[in-house]
Amino acid sequence: MSPSPLPPLLLDGWYILHQFFRVEPLPDDEAARGFADLFALWDDMGEEGWSGYYRVVGGGTDVMLIHFRRDLEALGDAERAVRRSPVGEHLIPTGDYLSVVELGLYALTAALLEKAAAEGVVPGTEAWDLVVEEALAQEREKRYVAQRLQPVQPDSMPWACFYPMDKRRAPGQNWYTLPLEERARMMAEHGMTGRRYAGRISQVISGSVGFDDWEWAVTLFAADPLAFKALVTEMRYDEVSSVYAEFGSFLVGQRIPAAEIASELAGGG
Repeated sequence: MSPSPLPPLLLDGWYILHQFFRVEPLPDDEAARGFADLFALWDDMGEEGWSGYYRVVGGGTDVMLIHFRRDLEALGDAERAVRRSPVGEHLIPTGDYLSVVELGLYALTAALLEKAAAEGVVPGTEAWDLVVEEALAQEREKRYVAQRLQPVQPDSMPWACFYPMDKRRAPGQNWYTLPLEERARMMAEHGMTGRRYAGRISQVISGSVGFDDWEWAVTLFAADPLAFKALVTEMRYDEVSSVYAEFGSFLVGQRIPAAEIASELAGGG
């Protein structure tokens, strides 16, 4: 039994939409206040999700809006609410990105495969499906897993960094032809790098295969934007990144509290 063709088991969480806009001058302060009221409402959604407004530095755009929602329908509602808002016609789209929070369970998958081989259980059979279903249900019950699937930005981390990424599929550098055990080893080493930044960076990995042009999106939150530079630099030396990763454009912005969005927009974005 070869584990090579198997993808890792996954748990999916909240859907995410990143929107990017250039801001045109507003006709009056009333429109800005109406938009700010919308974000104030979204700040208190609890387990249904939340939205954030970020002033982007550089990147060819003015603002980044990040929406987390329980399902894709609710995410579409948030997108339409922005377009129909009092400032909708003054927000000129420069891009967007759709994904869903994803927790890749490489280590668990490798362990289940090893156990299945010892017990004569073949992946793809009903017996295997039952094993997977039970394991995923147990994972979802863990508190830290639920927190990762429904992430909330720490109040102490107002800076956000967004970028998309792929795994290479080039001859001799094809991530998807590696044995699962090898992929699990490299991802474990990669995760150790990230854990050294616990408390400095909050990281959200979201999958976008079938949703957008790249395979994953990464959203980082920090109190100090230099932490983004430090983490991404260090991770570039991990084998999984240095050999198999491709990266898109990076955007960095500072979150503006809902109570301050009106004055921010009134000032021209």
